Amino acid sequence: MVPVNDLDAVQTRAIENIIDNQDKNHWVKGFAGSGKTIVLTHVLERLASARPAIKVCFATYTHALKDLVESGLSENAKSKIDISTFTALKTLRSRYDIVVADEMQDIPSRNLPALASKSDKLIIAADLDQSIYRSACSVSELSAAVKPAKEHQLREIHRINDTIFEIATSVYSDVEIVTNTTVRDDGELARIYWGSSVKDEMLTMYAEAERVSAKERPSAILLPTRKLLDQFISLVAADNSYVGVVPSVNDGERSEIGEQADPFKDVNAYLKRNKSPLQVFGSGSGSLYDSDTRKMVYLMTYHSSKGLDFANVFLPHLTDGMSLNAMKGSTDLEERRLFFVAATRARERLYLSYHDEPHRFIEEIPEEYLEPFRRQKRAY
Repeated sequence: MVPVNDLDAVQTRAIENIIDNQDKNHWVKGFAGSGKTIVLTHVLERLASARPAIKVCFATYTHALKDLVESGLSENAKSKIDISTFTALKTLRSRYDIVVADEMQDIPSRNLPALASKSDKLIIAADLDQSIYRSACSVSELSAAVKPAKEHQLREIHRINDTIFEIATSVYSDVEIVTNTTVRDDGELARIYWGSSVKDEMLTMYAEAERVSAKERPSAILLPTRKLLDQFISLVAADNSYVGVVPSVNDGERSEIGEQADPFKDVNAYLKRNKSPLQVFGSGSGSLYDSDTRKMVYLMTYHSSKGLDFANVFLPHLTDGMSLNAMKGSTDLEERRLFFVAATRARERLYLSYHDEPHRFIEEIPEEYLEPFRRQKRAY
């Protein structure tokens, strides 16, 4: 988590204003990578130390973001704040003085009543351009839930560089960019790779992801569907002579509240037995803490990557005819938003790859933001 002394002036003012006006609803807005989650985490830390003590709950859509925010809090704050997903929120019996909620653009309509029942005061972060779930509430429902709210517009994009910004907005041009938004230009270009086959593409991207990862600097490989996760793991396992039958990523039982209980437990145990740096992450499976002690390459779907960021992000299988949305009947807009979310997970370097013919999104990216990737290891 970014230390409070490293926050920009707008982020700092937002935090102070929220803390000074706890009797109001607040809505933190900003482009992907502008630090909305960071602001909320510092707000939570301050609320946990309030005198007299107040009851606070934090809720968000994914387990990954829940865990990320929790990892940024002090032990004192974690002991005083209830932390939940939107789905599990209904199992919490308490009323709270304040509910802090992140990724509110993703909350399903069915979860809004439970959220509203927990507190009369909401502090939320929501970016409508990153809404990627069909079950998500409508704009009018979201506005009604938090209305009236004091808005805090973040304008400095810290996470992504100019190249990633231009790539993401070239594909999803409908994104709202507020006046005076700034983004850093570090001269870093995205890498583009053409594979001679699926095997060549997948294994080349994995080899590079492993090469550039390090302890405390994991790489992330994002794929649109769980079926592709299965294919990717099978190729890596065969190429590295892993022992045993590869479990499917779809294995796993449902918990009482309907969430899949550690759906990647078996496949991650298999990877660990084979001393692989690869770990499937998302839906409550995997651990970001593992990268604190060893080299890790996280494998996840586009959806599971929401709210996270990594120094190096790989988007393989951007091949013509490939739908980026696993849902049936996906629209062009849904695919563009998914690509936007996936691309903006990269802090420093983005890798795009395909085999056969490129996906239409690659053809929409200006060539000046791409450079050919030259393989570091043998051909497959």
